[in-house]
Amino acid sequence: MSKSKMESFMDEWIKTHERDVLPGAMLMKYGPQDYVGATIAVRGTLYFKGSHTPAIREALCKCLDAYEAVAKDHLTWLWREEPPDGPDKYAYAKAPPMRALIKKMGEQDQVSFAYVGGEKPHDASPWMFFASGMREWEAKLGWNGLDSLRFSVPKEVIEKNPTLFQKLFVDFARLLKAEHGHAGYALNLSLPRTEPNEPTEAFMALKMAGLDAGESVMIGSWHDKGIDDHIFGIGWLTAINKTMVETVGGLDTLRAELPASWFAKYDYGNGLVIQAGPEPEIAPVELDPKPAIYVLPAMALREIRLVDNDDLHYGSKDGEPRLTGLAANQWLARFDVPEEDLMGYKTKLLGEPKQTKETTLPDSL
Repeated sequence: MSKSKMESFMDEWIKTHERDVLPGAMLMKYGPQDYVGATIAVRGTLYFKGSHTPAIREALCKCLDAYEAVAKDHLTWLWREEPPDGPDKYAYAKAPPMRALIKKMGEQDQVSFAYVGGEKPHDASPWMFFASGMREWEAKLGWNGLDSLRFSVPKEVIEKNPTLFQKLFVDFARLLKAEHGHAGYALNLSLPRTEPNEPTEAFMALKMAGLDAGESVMIGSWHDKGIDDHIFGIGWLTAINKTMVETVGGLDTLRAELPASWFAKYDYGNGLVIQAGPEPEIAPVELDPKPAIYVLPAMALREIRLVDNDDLHYGSKDGEPRLTGLAANQWLARFDVPEEDLMGYKTKLLGEPKQTKETTLPDSL
């Protein structure tokens, strides 16, 4: 990327950062374009199995019920991929209820419901609820991946309601019997125009280590990359199933490595959710690239983390940044430190924000 292109990007960021939005295709050769290509949000992602079954489909509806209780006034569009009937896009106000749409679906129909905000249907929005799952025949193959749910809210919602997001994340993990998941700051990209906005995500992820990144191209095709039994990474919230808990030494080991004053732990039935700190950290690289609140869980969970994946984004077309190859693997390892440095980070943790009663759920272990 040329220096002038980078400077243009930063100028645009300075102009728009108070609204936490960036124009579409910002770093593409033909950009920027007049739509919201990316926007800051607090986002959770959960991976689970069985979206072709009535039980899990009803669980997804219950998750949407809870999300709509918070987000309904902000949702504007419903997108669907390959619906068995009807359009692939509805204005939210005119869309049939999710249960009604699911009722018409068979086991060989793909679950794909993306509820988003935004003035234009292709605008990125901090309000998003995106359930994506496999057909029965795909799930039975056993190598096709995991189903997923991504949901997000603006950061202001977290500031005003310091336990709302944790409750949604833990409740959704319980309803879906989640295999694993993570949550924290992220850039939500335009759903129908994801690929041209990945360079924006790649650039910002290198500037802010606390930003989640790289999921859009991978949803539904994780298995051959090891995501069936490895977590994508750690975040403000990290869910791991019971097998993973035992693999990293059990609850007692996690309690010892991740002290309760900074790390809350919640039982969701099929596993454990770890909350790192009272609120998500965006971790600007220029200020503090490796906050202890993220380094310690990254190292405690390293045995179950995905450490090698060279295609978190689609390939570059004109030299724009992407999380591919070495850049992808460096991003996955962004909170890793040498073993001999761990004690220093445990000391550093003492100066980082602790949990409070106002920021943790009442049933912390």
